[in-house]
Amino acid sequence: MNETGNHPGQPWLWLYSLWYQVPPFSTSENADIAVWSLMILLSIGFICIPWIPGLRTLPRHLGVHRLVWRTRR
Repeated sequence: MNETGNHPGQPWLWLYSLWYQVPPFSTSENADIAVWSLMILLSIGFICIPWIPGLRTLPRHLGVHRLVWRTRR
């Protein structure tokens, strides 16, 4: 698993394990299904960001492109 330091498991698992600590999921008897359902919905929402009109132009309005593609002097 290529563990580094005192942290067990893979780093990307923190997001899944986080939801098991939140009260609606921590007291649920079927927390596994609830967490996986939530992660599927969040993943679909993240994948659909380029097609949501307000969100896809948000970086342009915030000026993020100026930080990435700035001219060097």
